[in-house]
Amino acid sequence: MDSQECCAANIWVVAANRLQEQNEHLFRQWFQKITPLKLEGETLTLGVSDDFFASIIEDQYADLLTEALSDIDGKNYGYRLEPGHEPVLEEPAPATAGATAETAQKKNNAIRKIINQQNTLSEHTFETFIVDTENGCGYSAARAVADAPGKRYNPLYLYGVSGVGKTHLLHAIASELRQKSSRTEVCLMTCDEMLNEFYYNLLEKKNLNSFRNRLRKVDVLLVDDVQMLSGKKQMQTEFFNVFNLFYNRDKQIVLTSDRQPCEIEKLDKQLESRFEQGMIAEICPPEYEARLSILQQMRSETLVQNTMDDTLLEFLAKNISSNVRRLRGAFIRLASYASFSGKGLLSIEQAEELLQSQLAQESSARDLSIEQIQQTVASHFGLQISDLLGERRSRGIAEPRMIAMYLSRELTQNSSNEVGTAFRRNHATVLHAEKKVPALASSDENIRRAISQIRRQLQKK
Repeated sequence: MDSQECCAANIWVVAANRLQEQNEHLFRQWFQKITPLKLEGETLTLGVSDDFFASIIEDQYADLLTEALSDIDGKNYGYRLEPGHEPVLEEPAPATAGATAETAQKKNNAIRKIINQQNTLSEHTFETFIVDTENGCGYSAARAVADAPGKRYNPLYLYGVSGVGKTHLLHAIASELRQKSSRTEVCLMTCDEMLNEFYYNLLEKKNLNSFRNRLRKVDVLLVDDVQMLSGKKQMQTEFFNVFNLFYNRDKQIVLTSDRQPCEIEKLDKQLESRFEQGMIAEICPPEYEARLSILQQMRSETLVQNTMDDTLLEFLAKNISSNVRRLRGAFIRLASYASFSGKGLLSIEQAEELLQSQLAQESSARDLSIEQIQQTVASHFGLQISDLLGERRSRGIAEPRMIAMYLSRELTQNSSNEVGTAFRRNHATVLHAEKKVPALASSDENIRRAISQIRRQLQKK
């Protein structure tokens, strides 16, 4: 592979990962089938199957593609689509077109294997899901649903920030059920897909019978990203009826969202109460040990040659903690570079250079100020910052104050002395909060949920 092809592949790895992170469904349907060909200046030539495919990309998704190619190592790349390139998904047999063409083809296969590893990692089963204290409850509930659909935890509602494994568990449930019985009708769809089908039947067919009949034949309904129902009154009414039908017939419903039902704006109260009547489990970003296990699993299943040693994996696990999807994206970037560079083991310095933008985003996320945390905590509990800094010790103020101090130590680089100064307290008070808040969260579900909600709000800042 010449330098132009190598650069094109490396750039496309970054862009493809961004597209996948933004919309998994669109990535699989369209962008996964694109092949990086060459880089000329700052224009990337991308291979697509035919003119029709190219026209769909240009008409519908040009803005997404342009955005994904922007700010890669400080450059905004343009692109050109070149029809006549079918996606290569399997290793070809020995070709007669010459050693150079065969080598290039194998290199394309290698990069595609790395890019697609998230989808082929045993197809998102329970066995490939790394369990830790932050997601153990959701994992156990998902397994219980797969073992006895409709009997426990109905509905099961999994929520958490993007990229922490909610979709993985959804696919794991579907995979387990399909393996156990071919007679169990499982329907797994994103909320966007459900909305598209609903509006197609409503507007094009002028009839919702086929939409309703399809769902009525289903035994287990799995819907990803139900927060997309927000503000869709007609669809909410229809889904309310579908929900009641499933629930009354002991058919299993599993939903995922980036927030709790009560946090979804413009959601009908009846539907909100239905979502809350079963099991609600939060999936949080994994701890360091789980992140390291995920990377080790990816290395063993993806890399033929060990170009990423334990030190490098530890560096990634330590420095990328916001979500699993970004962690995998960083691994893919490094693995693809190592695949083409032929330089052997990657160094920490090379990783830092290749992952400048991702590491900067992670650092920015960690650079929250104590004042931001104080404001978010005060707002959540209906208080003023002055209440947190004052002398009042009533429970309604003392507990939020401890939570704010606890999160200030967890989410910033400030010492206990610095946090104490910001709260007009001494460092001993901060140390007390660090010990007290986890104990309160383990014994009081309301406090645990409050901390979880505040963390999610802060992650969006």
